[in-house]
Formats: sequence, structure tokens, C-alpha cells
Amino acid sequence: MAQGPDEKQLVRKALDGDVDAFRELVRAYQSAVFHLSVRILRNRDDADDAAQEVFVKVYQALRSYNPRYALKSWILRITHNHCIDLLRKRRKGMVSLDEPLSLADGETEWDLPDPDAVDPSEAVEAEELKEVLAAAIDRLSPNLQAAITLRHVEGLHYDEIADVLGIPLGTVKVRIFRAREELARLLSRRLGGRGGSGGN
Repeated sequence: MAQGPDEKQLVRKALDGDVDAFRELVRAYQSAVFHLSVRILRNRDDADDAAQEVFVKVYQALRSYNPRYALKSWILRITHNHCIDLLRKRRKGMVSLDEPLSLADGETEWDLPDPDAVDPSEAVEAEELKEVLAAAIDRLSPNLQAAITLRHVEGLHYDEIADVLGIPLGTVKVRIFRAREELARLLSRRLGGRGGSGGN
């Protein structure tokens, strides 16, 4: 999370026109940018396109970057704003809520309530739970998705999330609380319904 000494040098070199230095920055943050993009846009192809567009914006805005702040937070803020803009433009069409999505590297570190709900010995059940969880996350509003993704996938602290989303710290806590609450409700409805149908 902390900014390494190389990072400031890379920013300086990139500003001086060093393409390789900027490529290093892209490599360092492309995974975080993609994760956030895919959670907001709910589509991998759109997220791929958005990630490329984000780094163009990052390059164009690099001179305005204040090194007092974490570079990752600054880049993720640009990502969030860009994806929300795209979502607003496309929202008039359709938003798919029924296609489960799992991240390519398997990152699903969500500390939701009731960790004992799944018997660890039942691997198949655990895999199904992952899919149910992914589908439940897809049903959250973009604001709640962004907050919980930054917290549990990217591992940002609450104050960093506030910086990325440009909202007060209290609002971050409320959004994450609501996201967890909503996920718990959706999961209990889905899992409860599935459990009840097994004997029929």
C-alpha cells in the first residue's frame, strides 16, 4: 500500500516522456484497475476497454497528480469516475444482473457474516457459494459494489476508499455496511431457497 521510492521516480520519468516508466506504472496497477472496472461495469470486455481508457486518462492527468497522496488511490479514483460515467451513458440500455462473474485470479476475499454457513469439507458446495456470491454482488448498486470491491478485493483502508470515491469517511462506512447487509440478505434468500428445494 505504501508508496515505494521507485514509484515517484517512475512518475517523474513518465512525465519526462519515458514510455517504459509509464509501462511500469501500468503493470503495477492494471490488475487493480481491471478489478474495479469489472465490478462496476459487470462485463469483462467493457472492463478491458475501460482499463485502457483509464490509463490514457492517467497519462494525460499525470502532471496534476499530488505525490502527497497514494498513487494507487489516485488511479482508482480516475477508474471509478470513468466507469461511473460509462455506466450512466449505457444505463439507458440494459444492465445484466443474472450472469455470475468470478475474477480471473480467483480473488473472492469477502468477510461476510456467517462464515460457518458452508461446510468446508463440501468443496462443490463452496464453489457454488462463490457463484451465488458473485451473482449477489452483481445485484448491488454501482456505489455499493465499488466500495466493497475496494475494501475486500483491493484491500484499501476506509480513508483510502474515501479518497478514491471522493466521499466522506462516514459515507464509506455506511456503504460498506449496507453492501454487507444487502449481500447477507441476498445470500440467505438464495441459499435458504436452494436448501428448501433439495427435499422436494
